[in-house]
Amino acid sequence: MMSRAWKFLILAISLLIVTSWWFFGNLKDAVSHDWQPLATAPPALIQQFQKDLGWGKQCEAILKSQFLQVMQPGQVAPLYLIDAGSTIRLSQRPSLCGQMGCLFAGYLQRENKSFQQVTSGYLSQSLPSKTNKVEVVNAQINGLPCLRFNQLSQSRFDPHLVSVIYCFDGNTYTQNLIRN
Repeated sequence: MMSRAWKFLILAISLLIVTSWWFFGNLKDAVSHDWQPLATAPPALIQQFQKDLGWGKQCEAILKSQFLQVMQPGQVAPLYLIDAGSTIRLSQRPSLCGQMGCLFAGYLQRENKSFQQVTSGYLSQSLPSKTNKVEVVNAQINGLPCLRFNQLSQSRFDPHLVSVIYCFDGNTYTQNLIRN
């Protein structure tokens, strides 16, 4: 007959394994092999991105960006994430990167195949190793997955990793207080 300590230990280990499996299964690494050159994205997405930047003609820096198409089970429409971080090595201007980081944008593809920008901002490229700037969370709100943004705090004296989750409110991505 097993002692109570052994039963508790087996239960604790089982619980740890199941919790770890659930946690890691609920994140999709948004910096994975799924990122592709923006030049291979739907032309209407590239045109809308260029229009939102306010540039009259197509710039090579735009095409050096990367995109990720996100489509999870139960999602209402494709979400396209664009990361201009790959343009940081370009010496050409205009640049999509500056002191605040590199441009990041998200677009929702509508039924008529047009694209609506639902998030944008600048993300720092300086992160601890093996830390992704963006992670797609399996939790969906209003038909789109939530996004976890990982950035370093702005404190010069105590820089630490800050993770903030944004979810779709029906029009745009806004900060959300769902549990990690």
